[in-house]
Amino acid sequence: MAVKIVMAYSSNPRVQPLRDGTVKPENIDLEFITVDGGMIQYRNLAYDEFDASEMSISETLLAIERREALGEGKWDWSAIPVYPARAFAWRNLYVNVDSGIESLEDLRGKRIATPDYDMTAALWMRCALKDLYGIEAWDNVWYNGRTKELSHGGALGLHLPGWEVVKGVEHHWLTADQTMDVMLDRGEIDACSLIFTDGPVTAGDPTVIDRYGGTPIEGNPRIRRLLPDGGKAVAAEFYQRFGLYPTNHHVIVQNRILREHPWVAQELCIAFQKSTQVSYERARRAQSAYLYLEGNDFREQAAVFGEDPYPVGLSQMGKNVERAIQGSVESGLLREPLGLEDVYFQTILDF
Repeated sequence: MAVKIVMAYSSNPRVQPLRDGTVKPENIDLEFITVDGGMIQYRNLAYDEFDASEMSISETLLAIERREALGEGKWDWSAIPVYPARAFAWRNLYVNVDSGIESLEDLRGKRIATPDYDMTAALWMRCALKDLYGIEAWDNVWYNGRTKELSHGGALGLHLPGWEVVKGVEHHWLTADQTMDVMLDRGEIDACSLIFTDGPVTAGDPTVIDRYGGTPIEGNPRIRRLLPDGGKAVAAEFYQRFGLYPTNHHVIVQNRILREHPWVAQELCIAFQKSTQVSYERARRAQSAYLYLEGNDFREQAAVFGEDPYPVGLSQMGKNVERAIQGSVESGLLREPLGLEDVYFQTILDF
């Protein structure tokens, strides 16, 4: 009999071949639930409701460290080395024009807001600032755009005594009435990553995880995008110098399933690997259908990052996860470093 697994995922073309049945794992009946935005991480941390899920790497590390003290029976997960989301926060990094910030090096000493200080995109931003420019987490003042009551950090207890951000890092929480876009426009913060501007004004609404104050971003004379190329050059430099292409999410599976069916971990890795390869072929066919002249986007990317930008397995991705673990300690999040064996299920450590 097939093992039934309910898996939460964001909308992702690399998962679509699994969702539509083109790729089918052996002896596993996968039911996908689509959860958008930051809610997938929040629901994992606050309610722990899925058999398996896409999940923030940074917040998985914190949940593992804190599950006995704060989990109240939750967060009994192991990760598998499947990496569906890879991105820098540079693409949507905005600065106030009066902040004096002209380059990434100028971020030293500035007030920076991000939706959650503990989110993996923010963690990788701090890793890159340290590795490329020597900027430590405590060199800046950090603002958490989400509230204590409705945030990943709040669910992890970052506001509780003994579990706050440490190592001398100054960290502030926004209230429901405050939004990152308004604060950036007024010059109350100097820089901001990942402003969510879709939909209506939601400032003051404590039920919305990513609130918007209604400030126009594009075309605003007081706000500008810091990196006109969306961070393409810095991502390439980071990879070429350190061999790191930041990955934000992996997949977690409840240990109650893995203890009873340890083969599930490897079978899911194989299925996601196949699904990713099918998605690459679909993307190439789609590009050739839309381009008037033959494009070189795939060749440009492959020249920097290789032919497989979303590899499965710790043999290729372990170095990236180890840097994220080190960065979490540097950022004052993890108290002690974890090993890969503390995070990933034992049967796929060599995958």
